[in-house]
Amino acid sequence: MLEEVLAATIRGATPLLLAALGELISQRAGVINIGIEGMMLMGALFGMIGSFYTTGLPMFAPWIGLLAAGVSGLLTAIIFVIFTIKLRGDQIVIGTALTLFALGFTEVINQRLLQVVERPLKSTAFNDIHLPLLSEIPIFGKILFSQNIIVYLTFLLVPCVYFFLYHTHLGLRVRACGEHPNAISTVGSNVLLIRTACMLFAGVLAGLGGGYLSLADVPYFNSEMTAGRGFIALTIVIFGKWHPIKTCGAAILFSFGFALEYRFQAFGLGIQRQWFMMLPFLLCLAVLAGFVGRAEAPKALGKTFDPQA
Repeated sequence: MLEEVLAATIRGATPLLLAALGELISQRAGVINIGIEGMMLMGALFGMIGSFYTTGLPMFAPWIGLLAAGVSGLLTAIIFVIFTIKLRGDQIVIGTALTLFALGFTEVINQRLLQVVERPLKSTAFNDIHLPLLSEIPIFGKILFSQNIIVYLTFLLVPCVYFFLYHTHLGLRVRACGEHPNAISTVGSNVLLIRTACMLFAGVLAGLGGGYLSLADVPYFNSEMTAGRGFIALTIVIFGKWHPIKTCGAAILFSFGFALEYRFQAFGLGIQRQWFMMLPFLLCLAVLAGFVGRAEAPKALGKTFDPQA
């Protein structure tokens, strides 16, 4: 049982971690993206569509779907950038509006287009890859080395993001944009350009996170499949204190709570499922109160920047 729960934890942490890493980069640059839930939902929809309409190419269909998911997240992020960075709108309001738009748009596509075809739309999903020798290790082999390729690439992204933020000049500029944008602007850095690039990167990762749900988790789409994962990713960034390694740990902890929730529901204990749904959040609140301590956001987070001011 424990082995199955831990394997499900790693799988479930993947979309959360993808979205959270993108959100971490954008928040480090000073942009808070409340629209991440909508971007994930768009990624789930177009990932499934891209894979379904290329089923004649079974080797490439999942990758085409994943590409479509990332592009949909990118396009949604462009809308966010136009209204927040270019037009200097309120980031919270625009992000909320973007999520509501995505909820309505994907529901219309799902009800009016996807559910009227002769056969149900199912994506060509990614298969698990059992790494030679490593997958045969007792317990840990199934948990860590018998996953699909998106899982492996997502966890490899964590040290890459860490290295970028803390060991490159561009990463230093990104962090400076979130802390002291006026200071970094005076030395010649384009704050708006850096924030735009970070936001577009976050949109791509959010789209990929949504695409994972319809390409590796379940091979279909419904308008509730993100189930608040975008908002959870926002929590994970705060929980991880805007640090990639800690954010990864927070994503795994949340996912572990969800894995336990599903396992307890399967036992048929006669307890309403809503009690089990609280488990991930209660677990994380307990850890946050007992071990994490106070987290401080980037000082310029959510604040518009006017280079002419």
